[in-house]
Amino acid sequence: MNKTELLRHWRFRIHRVQIGHYEAGRLCEKRHLWLGIPAVILSTVVGTAVFVSLSDIAEKSTLIWLKILIGILSVAAAAFVSLQTFLRYSEQAEKHKIAGGKYAHLKHRVELLATLPPGTDEEIKNELITIEAEWDKVREESPNLPTSIWKRIENKMTFEDDLKTHSNFGTHA
Repeated sequence: MNKTELLRHWRFRIHRVQIGHYEAGRLCEKRHLWLGIPAVILSTVVGTAVFVSLSDIAEKSTLIWLKILIGILSVAAAAFVSLQTFLRYSEQAEKHKIAGGKYAHLKHRVELLATLPPGTDEEIKNELITIEAEWDKVREESPNLPTSIWKRIENKMTFEDDLKTHSNFGTHA
């Protein structure tokens, strides 16, 4: 494998993980909203319903269903808030976005090295060692990608397609 092929492979691999982290971040944001919005709505409904139940109208035995409904909504609101707190989707989304940004930075360094290579093989080697060390650090600090997202990206982003769309990669213009 020559230098250009190595850089092409690295760029492709880094790019896939970058996209994966951005997609995982968006998924976590969606999940955060799917838990948060119902929690807010249910809490609001329960809070309003408590005032209604405290009035004389709710004391009538014919409105016992209202008290049961308020109890159910209260439990559901608490469950949504608890899940949101426990699963920490907003925190996970932020971690994935940060990881995606770090991988984007690595990809740009590889692209720059391929476009404007240093003068000697020793300089290229040193730059590759630096990029590889940074890549290892980013990999350690990054959250794991969900398997479903990674499988979708592996199927969607192939090296063969990348070769076609970036056919001039590594050619010094």
